[in-house]
Amino acid sequence: MIPHLVIDARLYGSRHTGIGRYTKNLLLALNQIPSFRKYNISLLVYPEIEDEIRLDLGNRYNYVVTKIRHYSFSEQFLLPFVLYSLKPTLVHFTHFNKPLLYLGYSVVTIHDLIKHFSLGPDTTTRSPALYHLKHLSYRLLTWWVIKTTALIVPSDFWRQFILKHYKISPARITTTHEAVDPKFISSRPTQPLAPSKPYYLLYIGNLYPHKNVNVILEALPLLPNFKLCLIGQKNIFTDRLLASAKKLGVHHQVKMLGYLNDSQFTKIYATAFCLVHPSLLEGFSLTGLEAMALNCPVIAAQASCLPEVYGDSVLYFNPTDPQDLVSQITRLVSVPNLRNQLIAKGLKQVSKYSWAKTASLTLAVYQSRLLGKQHDPS
Repeated sequence: MIPHLVIDARLYGSRHTGIGRYTKNLLLALNQIPSFRKYNISLLVYPEIEDEIRLDLGNRYNYVVTKIRHYSFSEQFLLPFVLYSLKPTLVHFTHFNKPLLYLGYSVVTIHDLIKHFSLGPDTTTRSPALYHLKHLSYRLLTWWVIKTTALIVPSDFWRQFILKHYKISPARITTTHEAVDPKFISSRPTQPLAPSKPYYLLYIGNLYPHKNVNVILEALPLLPNFKLCLIGQKNIFTDRLLASAKKLGVHHQVKMLGYLNDSQFTKIYATAFCLVHPSLLEGFSLTGLEAMALNCPVIAAQASCLPEVYGDSVLYFNPTDPQDLVSQITRLVSVPNLRNQLIAKGLKQVSKYSWAKTASLTLAVYQSRLLGKQHDPS
């Protein structure tokens, strides 16, 4: 009997940021593995992405269109019935939202457990009144998924955290590093471009508190010739950041560009003085690798998984010390050829990762789960 794999692709595509890039590039790479074609594959997709995903992946897959949204009550209570009706041999949830009522064989990708650390109503864009109930539900779901499911994580940092705090068998958790979207590499300028003047520091991503963007604002008074350009979705955290910038007297140095698609920010990367990645916590963090792929040097926080992912290809700073960030930016200005050295190291670092490797390791997890080689009570 041909195994039937169901993959949750509802968060497919760049509009869903890092998780969307992961889902898209994993499926594209799996499609290139000949042994993967022996399976019967169904994808759960939202109606608004069906055309996009069909264009990317063709008719190799069965597309199961659903309006059941992630993080919703219907996901918990209705999605299990959809899954059971498909009679899957194995389900891969590409994000941490396996319904409690689905008890079939499964694999879950846990991109991070940041909500274990970033706490309080101020860390959410949702209603603060519901925060505590939601956080309790999150912790319950975390425990249940980790204890009963085969896991994939994007970095050894999170693998070690889970092994230490949840005491599960190491055989049930696999690290599959992620990689830069190939289109970034194909669109890279053949030669590094000179940074635009006046110089601008680039930040890309959301503005949740754990992203620690305020440390850049606190550094700006000591960098009067620099501007900060931010790319990302606008929300309540945008307003808070702009209020902080005004309070610090650096609002004239801050420019919000909002959401840009991939083709729009290629040149912005390539002509930035550098990308500053101040985050206190990350799951894997493709942002820095994407910058490296587009000839943009990176200054990153010495925190969480960033040293694991970036190696010696970036300048690190203490994420709680704006003066240390200033020192590294000043160093990049004053040391001859350092910028070009970082660009060269960055390209070498990017080449260490590929979606082909990620897909191969993921397929091995599927095969192990299907063969029943791992003990798992689910």
